[in-house]
Amino acid sequence: MLETTMDLQLLHRAASAYYLDDLRQAEVAERLGVSRPTVSKLLTEARRIGMVRFEVLDLPAEDLPALEDRLRELLGIAQVRIAPGDQIERGCRGLGELLTQELRVLQLRRGDVLMVSSGRTTYAVSGMDSLPALPGVIVAPTVGGLQEPDRAYQTNETAGRLASRTGAEARYIFAPALPSPSLWESLQADPSFREITGLWERARAMIIGIGAPYRGRESLTSVVPRQEPALDAAAGDICLHFYDDRGRPIEYPGSDRLLRPSLELLHRIPHILALAAGTEKVPSILAGANAGLFTSLITDAPTARAVLAEGEAAAAVA
Repeated sequence: MLETTMDLQLLHRAASAYYLDDLRQAEVAERLGVSRPTVSKLLTEARRIGMVRFEVLDLPAEDLPALEDRLRELLGIAQVRIAPGDQIERGCRGLGELLTQELRVLQLRRGDVLMVSSGRTTYAVSGMDSLPALPGVIVAPTVGGLQEPDRAYQTNETAGRLASRTGAEARYIFAPALPSPSLWESLQADPSFREITGLWERARAMIIGIGAPYRGRESLTSVVPRQEPALDAAAGDICLHFYDDRGRPIEYPGSDRLLRPSLELLHRIPHILALAAGTEKVPSILAGANAGLFTSLITDAPTARAVLAEGEAAAAVA
């Protein structure tokens, strides 16, 4: 939380005018009706409390386009984009900037459906200022999650943040990710839920995170059991679809009632943009590509190198 004795709204207006609208301090002062020294104090305070952040990017230490090409060929997908440096340390800002570029290439139009999954990475990028304007685009969550204590797994929250940043229109699922058998039956005839599944059917693009291997995983939605033998072999998950190291689906008791798009539906979506960073996700990325669950990967340089090394070593042994 931003802690300051100064007016947060005034701080935000000053910072936005100076850093986003490129106004001079004298022009900011005129816009806000304050003195120029006051503007200087507002900008200093905005930086101090973290409302304004600066990042100095590393110079590329390697040929990232060449690395992208090698990884794309290894994974057998349409596109790989790599951000320099460790994006976990940098709050995934580089991933968000590359996602922005890919969304612009897609040229989503009014009425197009963009699905978004839950997870820490998708939640982080959903609130970034760099995201493009998407007026009239419909953002739909992929899974339920009203009961989740962690905002990163409240998919409605991620969808709402993304819509707010881009000017898109959010739709919501008013149900938990794992409903009871009776609620599951009721939802099949519920008009609001049928609207969501209808949006899934005509989705043009989707933004997903890739879950790490089940064993030793620290971050996990509450509806997935922590001690489930059937999931011990799970190399990762996408939209609560768990899979083994060969990309084969893994089910467990209750998973037939999860509110999630089917695998068949996921395979029909033209553009699935996967965001993943962290070397612990190397097996998750490789197996997810084997499963054909994403068409594009946005990652960082350390993760890309690790995926490439493990994938090429496995291919050499085979």
